Amino acid sequence: SAGNDKGGHLVEIKGYGPDAALNLQAAAVKDYDRIPYSGAPRQEMLQDAVRLSGWRGERAAGQIAVWSSQVQPQLSASCAGVKNAAGQVIPVRTTMIRYTKGGNRIISDIIGSENGCDLQAGGVRPVWVEVNIPPSAKPGVYKGKVVVSAESGSPVSVPVTLEVAPEFLPAPSNWQVHLDLWQHPQAVARWHDVEPWSPEHFALMKPVMKRLADAGQKAITCSLIDEAWNAQTYDWFPPMIEWIKGRNGTMRWNYANFDKWVSFMINEVGIKGQISCYTMIPWNMKIRYLDEATGKYKFLDLKPNDPSYEAIWGPFLTDFRKHVKSKGWLDKTCIGLDERPDAMVKAAKNVLDKYAPEFKIVSAVNRPTAMTRDVYDVSPVIDHAGTVTGDLLAQRKKEGKKTTFYVCVYPKKPNTFTVSPLAEAEWLPLFAAANHLDGFLRWAYNSWNRNPFEKTDFGNWPAGDCYLVYPGNLSSLRFEKLRDGLEEFEKVNILRSRAAKNPKAKAAVARMDEELSKLFTVEKSRGDSHEDDVRKAREIIRKTAEATR
Repeated sequence: SAGNDKGGHLVEIKGYGPDAALNLQAAAVKDYDRIPYSGAPRQEMLQDAVRLSGWRGERAAGQIAVWSSQVQPQLSASCAGVKNAAGQVIPVRTTMIRYTKGGNRIISDIIGSENGCDLQAGGVRPVWVEVNIPPSAKPGVYKGKVVVSAESGSPVSVPVTLEVAPEFLPAPSNWQVHLDLWQHPQAVARWHDVEPWSPEHFALMKPVMKRLADAGQKAITCSLIDEAWNAQTYDWFPPMIEWIKGRNGTMRWNYANFDKWVSFMINEVGIKGQISCYTMIPWNMKIRYLDEATGKYKFLDLKPNDPSYEAIWGPFLTDFRKHVKSKGWLDKTCIGLDERPDAMVKAAKNVLDKYAPEFKIVSAVNRPTAMTRDVYDVSPVIDHAGTVTGDLLAQRKKEGKKTTFYVCVYPKKPNTFTVSPLAEAEWLPLFAAANHLDGFLRWAYNSWNRNPFEKTDFGNWPAGDCYLVYPGNLSSLRFEKLRDGLEEFEKVNILRSRAAKNPKAKAAVARMDEELSKLFTVEKSRGDSHEDDVRKAREIIRKTAEATR
């Protein structure tokens, strides 16, 4: 048979023409390509081997396409590892990649846990090939093969080569990148039908949140009130702190779930950078509380710059400050004020300064203003990232403040939607590195829709906007590519630190910085060169590492 290339022209698929044998076929696929759901991969997508490279401590991964013109029951893939000339073996993980729906398109995205499935006649199944390079690995070339087999017919093998560089990438807990992907505990509870905040809930959340910690996450997402974002997700965001108005008319606060969540994330998951609490300025400008006198939930209206605003928040902040101080979390606690007008931010800051001056402000904003530029952790949307660079960024770094950028429903590209080209996810952390920003923010790590395995759309958001991973602790191609970019971010930081210590490395790193700054600009972000930019950046970083050894 034949397939269509991007221009719609027929191209002959090697080994898959009308005279081809009906047996199983497999081949390595180039980086960043999405393997089609049916037919066969285009010839230009294929390569002779899965070619991987990385520093010691780094994760490297690629894809294999498996196809057949006949049904192949119980398809599986395995690898005995890759071996160097001295006989040292590095394990290789293989798992099937599953398809879901993004908009009207069936697309590969889910890195599944199963390693056995039936391949339908004329169908294609991608295989994920992943190597976590041990820190103790000897530099050099390692070789092996992935063997793909089915219940009937002959197995087929695909070569794998891994080139290990002598440099070390530290464990993610020691990465410098300030990653802030917002977590959604309620989505896990709903999907698995368990009681929120129960031992079963935490057991199910642990691998999902560990995956996030292993990507360099620094912030714990907490909800001070019920539905800070006015129900923009399939699952609601319940309060982690229960507001209760006693029969005597005095408000009190139950911190039990907040304490469980924060303790879990710090002590069991290992995310320890900051506790981001949302919010003093909710989108619906209301706070829900339980009225003990009636046993019903009621609401307080929030009016910033009105005396009632301070009357509501002052007592809470006094009590909350005392509580987090008793837990040893005072220096980590931040109040999130995302996408709010300056007048509201100023009103909240005035109350904070009066009642809990140690609390820092985290603010994701469309375009930073004089007010928001001054907050502890500011994150403008990528189009306005240039407003916090240069001298202002240098000053913020000197003051110990965090400066990142974000994407969300906007812009259309670069982004991490289900249908976004995979290179865009890797491009984003490289943009942060090239512009000396501290990291990257995205509003939703796991805000799943009703069933992400059927489709990734929800409401008016683009497909995949609400989450980067899947239920059951399954990763995605786009999350792994984002993680690849975060590893490149760390490499850039490490090379810059070499320049600070070694005059010989200074010129090479200065050259790297200059080249990266030309590749990763706001103007280029809107174009179509993301894959080319990422490939060039990887080569620049590789050459700089060699030049600074």
